[in-house]
Amino acid sequence: MIKKHFIILLLFCFSCQDEKSISAEDLITRSIQAHGFDKKNIAIEFDFREYHYKLIRTPSFYTYSRETQKDGKHVKDEMNSEKKLRHFVNNSLFSISDSIANLYSNSLNSVLYFFQLPKPLQDSAVIADILDSIQIKDKSYWTLKITFIQKGGGDDFQDEYRYWINKKTFLIDYLAYNYITDGGGTRFRKAINKRKQKKYVFQDYENYKPEIKFELLDELPKLYEKGNLKYISIIENKNILFLN
Repeated sequence: MIKKHFIILLLFCFSCQDEKSISAEDLITRSIQAHGFDKKNIAIEFDFREYHYKLIRTPSFYTYSRETQKDGKHVKDEMNSEKKLRHFVNNSLFSISDSIANLYSNSLNSVLYFFQLPKPLQDSAVIADILDSIQIKDKSYWTLKITFIQKGGGDDFQDEYRYWINKKTFLIDYLAYNYITDGGGTRFRKAINKRKQKKYVFQDYENYKPEIKFELLDELPKLYEKGNLKYISIIENKNILFLN
């Protein structure tokens, strides 16, 4: 009996040691694998709100695009790892100001950033740290803090993120961020409608905000459990198709 208890205690100690010793880099890698975005080549299209998006990514190159119909015209924005955003109207290149191009670029980047999570957490501008583990709705989560260096971090390099990664599945069940652009604010998202397609895990999100504009990110799970966050929208990616 003593030997049995000793083995159980030893296994528990090893489990705790592994949990504490996991690095932010390893956690991100495990989560990317769980979500299926560890593929070398990715080519996917989907609908989000009024736009149709297309993502093509290889180890050395990416292309992002979105298109829609406005006032009876076909409008398309496209950017890649070598060229800044270009705006097309009825398949003809249309000149826009730098400020508008920057606005469209940020919007396109934002949608594709969240769609590919957690793959973008390996970007060179990312600073990742593991904070204390927490419980949300009786499930255990790693807390991953993400900030950015200014060089390569884009216009929103001052934004700060939290990702709560399920310790059993390595999936992102919750995330939150503080942002400064466009007036700034705080958002908390709960993953819903998880589904698997071709070994990818796609998920939508319920989008919430706190009562005050800038709330401490680490307080948001507690506020969510208490029902003290305001539901503002749903983030849905529809009609997901693979191009390869």
